[in-house]
Amino acid sequence: MSAREPADDPASGATPRRGMAFRKYSKKPLPTPDQARRQSHVVQCAWRHFGEPGPVIAFLNTRHEGLEGQPLHLAIESDEGLARVETLLSRMTLETRPEARICE
Repeated sequence: MSAREPADDPASGATPRRGMAFRKYSKKPLPTPDQARRQSHVVQCAWRHFGEPGPVIAFLNTRHEGLEGQPLHLAIESDEGLARVETLLSRMTLETRPEARICE
């Protein structure tokens, strides 16, 4: 027989555990509505350019020397950063498909 834990013993007065919590609490602040809008826009723009999840994820999360940072972080930070990432994606698209326009 094994020893009982204090929470399992009703005579101990300890409150029994109730199972897993429904919410995970984080100390990180939620994005502002503007940050969420910019994130959505840059992801859609990158998706239109690449068309597949792997390249989109790699592009957004990898440091780009021309931008001097990660495209996703720059786009979320400010409208100027978003415009810089859109410009880069537009240039990349024009090099591969001159007739296409992806960021509008």
